[in-house]
Order: sequence, then C-alpha cells, then structure tokens
Amino acid sequence: MSKWMYIAQALLIAGVLYTLFRRQPLVLRLQIVGWVIGVIGIWWRFGEGQLSFYSNDQVHYASIVRILVHETWPRTLAWWLEFSKIPYPAAAVPLALIGINQTLALKSVSLVFLLALSRELLGRDQTSSIIGHARVLYLTGCGLIGSFFSVLALRETMMMYFVYRFATDKSLGGRVTSLTILFLLRSHLAAALIAAELTLALWKWVMGKRKLNYAEAPALILLGATIGTLLFTWRFIGVSRIRTPFNGDWGISETLQVASNFAGLQFLTAHEAFIRLSVTDLLMLRVVFSDTILIPLAFTIACLVLRPLSRDRHRFALLAFTTYVSIVTNTDFNSFRQNIPLMPLMGLVALEVFQERREHRERREVAREPAAAASSAYGT
Repeated sequence: MSKWMYIAQALLIAGVLYTLFRRQPLVLRLQIVGWVIGVIGIWWRFGEGQLSFYSNDQVHYASIVRILVHETWPRTLAWWLEFSKIPYPAAAVPLALIGINQTLALKSVSLVFLLALSRELLGRDQTSSIIGHARVLYLTGCGLIGSFFSVLALRETMMMYFVYRFATDKSLGGRVTSLTILFLLRSHLAAALIAAELTLALWKWVMGKRKLNYAEAPALILLGATIGTLLFTWRFIGVSRIRTPFNGDWGISETLQVASNFAGLQFLTAHEAFIRLSVTDLLMLRVVFSDTILIPLAFTIACLVLRPLSRDRHRFALLAFTTYVSIVTNTDFNSFRQNIPLMPLMGLVALEVFQERREHRERREVAREPAAAASSAYGT
C-alpha cells in the first residue's frame, strides 16, 4: 500500500470516529486526534517496518488477520484457543475485508476499545471539566500509556476494557463474556481474576462482619501472593511439586519482585538477562509514561495508607493484582506492559478512595461547624 493511501485511510477512520463522538467529552475527541497523528507519524517514519516499532508482537497479529481474510483457516483447537489470541485480530477482520490496511485495522480496534473504556470511566465521574476528565483518564491508564498502545497493533487496550468490564459488570452473562475473551487473550490474567473472585467470596464468608481495618489490605496481599505462586507451580511444575511462599524457595528476591510492581519499578528487580534496555533508558521511559508509576503508587497508597478497604471491588482489585503479579514474577515477562490490563481497575480504586477520604473530611468539617458555633454562643 502506498504511503498516501495509508494516510487517507487513517484520516477516514479518525474522521468517522470523531463524528460519532462529536457529542462526547472533548478528551475523547482529543484521543482520536492524538491517535491519527500517532499512526501517521509511525507510518511516515517506519513505513512497512512499522510492525517492528516497540514490539514485534504486532507482526503476529497482522499475520493472523491475513490468515483470517485471505487463507484457509487452521483446524487445530490450540491455534484458536492459544496461538491466535483470536478476539483481537478477529475484531479487525471487518475493516480488513473492506480494504483497510491490516495493520491499520488492528490499530483502529485498539483505539475503539480505548475510547469505549474512557467513555465508561468518565461516565462514573461527577466532574464535567476537561481538567477533571483528563485526571480520570490519566489515573486509569487511558491517558499517556493507553493512548500510546492505541497507536500500536497490540491487544492491551482490549484487555484493559474487559478487565474493567469483568470487575464492574453486574450481569452474569456480561462477566462470563468478558472472562472468556480475557482467557483467549491472556489465559493467566483470566486465571488470576477467577482466583481473586473465588478468594474474595471465601474471605467474606470466613470474615463475616469482623473488621480488620488497616490490617485487611496486607492480609489480602499475602493471600493473593500465596494463591498466585500456588497457581503457577500447579500449572507449570505439577501437583507433586506445588509450592507457596511458605514451603518453597521464596525469599527476599521474590518478595522484592512482587513489591516492585506496587511502585511500577519492576525492571529494578528483574533479572538482567531479561532486560533489553539500560536502567537509565528504562527510567527515562517511566518519566515519559509517568502514569505507569503513579497509578500503581496511588493504588498502593489508597489501599494501604489512606483508608481501610471499604468496598468489595477494592478488595477484588487488590487480590487480582497481587495474584496476577505473583504469577508473572515467576516468568520472564515481569514488566509494566504485563500490568497494563489491570491499571484502569487500580486507578478506579485510587480515585474512589480519594473521593471517600475527601467526603469524610468534608463531613467532619460540617460536623465541627455547629459545635464551634455553639461554643462561641456559650462563650458570648
């Protein structure tokens, strides 16, 4: 495809989406504008080599779209359930069938899921100002890092959306659908969500009406780390060698690897054989994509410091994140990219806790005013 045809298609897709979102908050339309500038910029710089920009996983998804559109479909179950990550490339097939460049079709899918997630997150927030909207999107991963992945042919924004839907959807059918899609996209992420859901139900049954206050979050972190390690060894080592942090070779190194994810600094504890960039380069990337540090930090502070956990969704998020991280740290892929699907949920928890704390402070101030007035009247 010629350079100008690709640009024309990108402008067409952006124009259609901009028209559809013309009555939506301005930040959503800015996401579309940023997307079209980004995809054109990447194409202008790399041309056909754009699939190697950032991650060559994009080559894989483009090849799956090509197979679905132009070739005989594989008949092996493993191809459909594991290899293809089918929900993501399949979503790009309709665009590819009408002549849209396959890579651009995948990037369009990434943008659509970012917009869908952003719209739902803004719908939960009471503010109507652009600054307030920008803050919500930034703290839920839909700002810098979400916009970056929307210009890539990668499945991250789709996973972000369905993790959020699984955690917030009240219908059983919707939750099952989200979980099924996540299983096809990243099976161990789905396993962590299932484990967190079951663990939370058991936790509520055991605890009843008892309150642990500030001790509850550390207890859930320990529980999640135990379950994650158990799941990993059960799946990849076998039942005969199953272990937990209490009966395996868990030590300071493993503890730091899990803890580093709560600050977005996984690369500081990862084995150097698995790090392609220098520490300086990785720190600079964290400066550019500051939300990859601030979201987990805000989540950690909200859960451990500001207030005792007050909602089941907060407990679920903490269990899911810890379980997932304890699985990932046993692999070669412990990075901020692995945690991106959970960032909208983590950011939502932080925003809700900040709001609860603000409302609690306002109630205390209101309660003090009558007392102060009475005291003044008595003194008079």
